[in-house]
Amino acid sequence: MKTFTAALLGITSFVSVAQAQFMQDINGRVVTEMTYTDVEGSPYLIEEFHKGILTTAKGNKVYDGIPMRYDAYKDELEYEKEGKRYRLGPEIISFSIPTGDALYEFQRDFPAVDGLTENSFYQVLHDGNTKLLKHYGKRMREEKAYNSATATKRFDGTEQLFVLKGGRMNPVKKNDKKELLSLLSDEKNLMNYIIKEEQLNFKSERDMVKLLEEYDAYKAGRKGKN
Repeated sequence: MKTFTAALLGITSFVSVAQAQFMQDINGRVVTEMTYTDVEGSPYLIEEFHKGILTTAKGNKVYDGIPMRYDAYKDELEYEKEGKRYRLGPEIISFSIPTGDALYEFQRDFPAVDGLTENSFYQVLHDGNTKLLKHYGKRMREEKAYNSATATKRFDGTEQLFVLKGGRMNPVKKNDKKELLSLLSDEKNLMNYIIKEEQLNFKSERDMVKLLEEYDAYKAGRKGKN
């Protein structure tokens, strides 16, 4: 949240200029309105467009106030300008979308894992020496009703959690304390103590974030003493 607020305050006065330059600096692909008309459900993480911030991979240019939404099926960012929709690809390194209820901060350029590439976007839940990353996906599923010759296409959502530690992406699940502790085994006793003191049950991602925050803080403190 602090990162988003600082970025917002730092470039608010340049919003109109950034928007004017946006179309000149980034070549988006026009999106046709008919792309998903034959599929039930939505390919988007959030259906509505929200004004957010994005950063380009080249030159780390920051643009604010861009109406955008994330297509989890194609793993691409879509933005809207003057009634048209456009797609952005590897030219974007990160983006943030505040929806009113939550702030979604996404980054790419993490190690490839489980069919995901360095170009895949992840929501950053914890951004420290270790990172907790969440990948949202959408799968298109076809099904036929009994005695019907017509197949119905539908989007199903998927979520994958990863802990990035030591340059390696490690898949983890909520409610799996053993799995997370195995990644932090160099401080297992301390982690067990924190779990007990903080009453962490890992039913929510917040508990995972809390443990990683404590782990990173302790490791940073030890490093500072050496």
